[in-house]
Amino acid sequence: MDKFNEFEYDVDSRASDDVNVNYVSFEVESNIHYRFSSAEDLLADLDTLAGMIQHHHQYQVPRLEVLDDYYKARNTNIMKNRRRKEKEKADHRSAHNFGKVLCTFDVGYNTGNPIKVQIDSDDQQKQIDEFNTNNDVDGLNGELWLDMDKYGRAYEISYRDKDDIDYVDLANVFETFVVYDTTVKREPILAVRYPKTRFSKNADKQFIQPIIYTSDKTIYFKETSLHSISLENPEEEPHELKEVPITEYSPNRFRMGLYEDTLSLMDLYDAGQSDTANYMTDLNDALLVISGDVRASGLTAEDAAKQKEDANMLLLESGTDINGNKTSVTAGYIYKQYDVNGVEAYKDRVRKDIHEISMVPDLTDDNFSGVQSGEAMKYKLFGFEQMTAVKQRLFKKGLMRRYRLLFNLKSSIAELENSDLKGMRITFTPNLPKAILEELKALVDAGAELSQETILGLASFVPDVNAELKRIKAETPTGRGVFDSDKETDTEVEEDEQKDDEAST
Repeated sequence: MDKFNEFEYDVDSRASDDVNVNYVSFEVESNIHYRFSSAEDLLADLDTLAGMIQHHHQYQVPRLEVLDDYYKARNTNIMKNRRRKEKEKADHRSAHNFGKVLCTFDVGYNTGNPIKVQIDSDDQQKQIDEFNTNNDVDGLNGELWLDMDKYGRAYEISYRDKDDIDYVDLANVFETFVVYDTTVKREPILAVRYPKTRFSKNADKQFIQPIIYTSDKTIYFKETSLHSISLENPEEEPHELKEVPITEYSPNRFRMGLYEDTLSLMDLYDAGQSDTANYMTDLNDALLVISGDVRASGLTAEDAAKQKEDANMLLLESGTDINGNKTSVTAGYIYKQYDVNGVEAYKDRVRKDIHEISMVPDLTDDNFSGVQSGEAMKYKLFGFEQMTAVKQRLFKKGLMRRYRLLFNLKSSIAELENSDLKGMRITFTPNLPKAILEELKALVDAGAELSQETILGLASFVPDVNAELKRIKAETPTGRGVFDSDKETDTEVEEDEQKDDEAST
């Protein structure tokens, strides 16, 4: 019998109760690919399939939850660990969602402009455009890319509803996984979704409905407890997609998220900012030390100790000099010295390392955000572009599968002839500020001519170029504008000049 736990990567997140300990780590099993010989063999061994679901919930979901927390500024280390030895000291906990900052740039860069999908066949192009409109695929692509950046994986499910409309929707990574075969090509043999059907904080009272997707049918199992999964009473529903209807996207073959390898650096930055805030608070509540003849004031040792707790005041009994005289009374505050320059340089270095390791540029960096040429900008984005090239290539494979499923379905029900999609072109347009003035100057200097319609189209304050041209024409006294419908310039001739020309002839 095949084993489902032939792992690649797994997970165990840890938070420490010790002071000055800083780490969040994942075990290998938190990120494995589930594999089995075939869908038929796995469906014949429901105990193993149930074990996969249990394993996914127990080992893989915790990693996904930690990554989600770091995106939402619920950073595990700073929020859960014990940080101060003295209970009376300030304990500020400042979490920074660098994950959101990094993902926002990457998602906007790659999906801010719609991804173009083109094919030579007019019929197929029409079907693709209609499918994209019905599913708002521009928004879906952005959500898929965000999940890839956060979790290192993303899922979408294709289906046809009761009104015979084809849909594709985002699937929840916390309750979805794909099982692959054991060949080198690692083809998907089935996919699993197990949405929760009842809400409860107790694991033994949580219920799910396992749903299995194969290349020709969908199998719904009876609702079962998540604590003890039992796959019973299957109900089968055939489909015509010819492949597993759930598609998995990943940014790299390791299924690592964009900021996953910078979690420890985020923890360091959180600690640095929190310690700075603690220092500022503790400075206001600095310990006052008074050294003098405490006994003469009638205070006992217990009274002096109580003053430290209640008034943050330390009373010290003064001694005597060589002549036997009491030493003078002194008072002062005790607090740590704050190296402003050193601490700020440290935090800047950590923030720089976060962007350097993630290969996402820091837009707040003066060296990056200054006025620069397009070529200089390209060099600063060089590392990011290399990472992007890999992610776009893998994302294209997922998009190709999306439209292959669409045409598989349409060809199965004779809505469209099955055709080769190798001619499909998928184009990404980077969403970056454009140096329009620089480009225009280069074109004009090279002797290029541009129509007024094109020039007006470059202006952000002109929403409708054709309407603007009509307004220009209407405002001209002769009724004909500077730009006529044939885009040629009209020249008006004065009446007196025309008569002089006729007399001369």
